[in-house]
Amino acid sequence: MITTIVVALITAVFGPIAVAWARSKFEKKAEQTPMAEALEVSKLINDQLENLMNELNCDRVWIAQFNNGGNFYPTGKSIQKFSICYELVTIETPRVQQTFQNIPVSLFPKVLNKIYKDGEIEILNAESEENSFGIDALTNQFKTKSISMVGLRSLDNHLIGVMGISYTQEHNVISSEWDYIRKQSGVIGTLLSEYLYKTNKN
Repeated sequence: MITTIVVALITAVFGPIAVAWARSKFEKKAEQTPMAEALEVSKLINDQLENLMNELNCDRVWIAQFNNGGNFYPTGKSIQKFSICYELVTIETPRVQQTFQNIPVSLFPKVLNKIYKDGEIEILNAESEENSFGIDALTNQFKTKSISMVGLRSLDNHLIGVMGISYTQEHNVISSEWDYIRKQSGVIGTLLSEYLYKTNKN
């Protein structure tokens, strides 16, 4: 209950600010091309990820976006997948981005259902099969000990992606860190939502 109230307060305070800020960043310029737009939003998001790395002193931060890469036969129903599109790591930490491309959401039902329903998850020990929400086999090979994930939502509250923050050592995210993660997820979700909406509209 308290978490819900805190998230609502953060959204109420930072939501309008993030929307106004994102819109000002994406104002159409006559000479702006789709490539220029893509590079601009990538820079803005990477700036936010750098802020997260510096503030949380984590080893890896990434963003996965959902897509419907292909269709089931014979119904034609879309296959829901995700790809890691943004990632920053420390020098000693291996990258996961190339491994997680066009992954069916059905491979990670526990963790994604938890994020879809509750908005976030914290796994203190990803090496523990009991508490890993089914991702232990994958986190172990990438030196991930603790991982926190939060859903990224569009302006109309659709889940459009997931942001992950991980550590190679056990790390319990404290309340002030969660506040910062939620604030940043709101900003990044707004940036992605504005960019995707504008791309579809154009």
